[in-house]
Amino acid sequence: MERANHHAPEETTQQSVAPLGVSEQHELTEATLAHIEKMSLYVSDHSGEAIHPPPGCPAEGLFGRIRVGSRNSTLALIQANHVVAALFKTHHGFSFPVSTHSVKGDANKTAPFLKLASEVGKTNANAAKSLWTMELEDKLLDGDLDIIVHCLKDMPTVLPEGCVIGCIPQRADPTDAFVVKRSLPYKSLQDLPAGAVVGTSSVRRTAQLKHYYPHLEVQECRGNVDSRLRKLDADDSPYTAIVIATAGLVRLNKEHRITARLTAPTYLHAVGQGALGIEIRSNDANTLRIISAIDHRPTRLACLAERSLLRYLQGGCSAPIAVQSSFRSGSSKLNGVANGTSNGESHGLSNGAYNGISNNTSHGTPNGATNGASIGTSNSPRTGERGEGSGTLELVGTILHPKGGVEIRARHSGFVSSDADAEAIGVTVAEKMLALGAGALLKLIDELQHAFGPPKAGVANGVPVGDTKTLT
Repeated sequence: MERANHHAPEETTQQSVAPLGVSEQHELTEATLAHIEKMSLYVSDHSGEAIHPPPGCPAEGLFGRIRVGSRNSTLALIQANHVVAALFKTHHGFSFPVSTHSVKGDANKTAPFLKLASEVGKTNANAAKSLWTMELEDKLLDGDLDIIVHCLKDMPTVLPEGCVIGCIPQRADPTDAFVVKRSLPYKSLQDLPAGAVVGTSSVRRTAQLKHYYPHLEVQECRGNVDSRLRKLDADDSPYTAIVIATAGLVRLNKEHRITARLTAPTYLHAVGQGALGIEIRSNDANTLRIISAIDHRPTRLACLAERSLLRYLQGGCSAPIAVQSSFRSGSSKLNGVANGTSNGESHGLSNGAYNGISNNTSHGTPNGATNGASIGTSNSPRTGERGEGSGTLELVGTILHPKGGVEIRARHSGFVSSDADAEAIGVTVAEKMLALGAGALLKLIDELQHAFGPPKAGVANGVPVGDTKTLT
């Protein structure tokens, strides 16, 4: 089927824009939440339609339109509205109608991710992420939408042909949040007694919790932010605490529920976590010009490096891979390229690579793994661009055994002045991880994707695996 080629109205001027301030974000979230029920009812009655100004509005004809697509959830709508508000600050001659759409990944909020991915035929780790994007991307390519607002961590590292990440706004806090049940007094993961149940929907979080806190029990806890909090606080809840993305809680004005932030050097975050990815058609140069006003170059460089690492390793949200990035421009340093909330120093790293920073791990040695051929392309429209915003980018990458006990880490830093430079940093870190034996863990994870059972004890690609074994 031939795709429609729709272009946004031409824009002749563009000015730089500061990110929305904290008070602006808070007020916008409150306004969105106040109308969310009414908007949800409208959307359910007008499935697939954009939310437009009222019919007959005298000002409607004065506005060019950039049609914005979003997942059908409260958090997704808030994120889309933050992007729309930032765009409107520099493009007053445009309207940005938002439409919400159901995606396969939201249809089943109880099944474990690997089982859900298998049920819809998405066994490849990267392809499985399209459970949260493909319906929206179909509408983008068909010309029904001009941009899509995604959580960047939910986006596949290889996008469909004809789609690119047009911009990445300034990143929010990329850390994970430790949230304790309201009635309990615990203040940190270390405070929890043996056997306490921690809920999470993430393979990465599960692996890190089992690795660093083996005395705890980790159970599946899926759903949107509000449903997970309700499950946690219920009188009959099995959970003592849950681990969830800090950015989601902050964007929903639920920061008060955060008991503690889980930060580097011990606890690393997901690739792209805390950032939004704005997806557009690759041939839509005018929309690219319009949304470039809210692109945050340090965030983009850091996130492209993270995504390059994940793409090179052929990982996805089914692989326990975590990262930490920092960017130095002049005398400033942006940790995770957010707002300085997490420690960006890579404690204990030597010679660019090592295995394990927890009390139960030790330094690793290379085992000759080489299965890391670069897969796909960056899907960045600015790959070759060089210009302002150059600096030193540092990236730490880690992969863990799904049940803990083994962790492999590597780091690399270098000068970057283009998207291609940033992506090269990601490839270098991935190659160092493979040299330390990451290929064996990836092979094991691939077996798990097809089996949904406990990992087999023994040896995989020369690397011991099991509940408590470490690389030596």
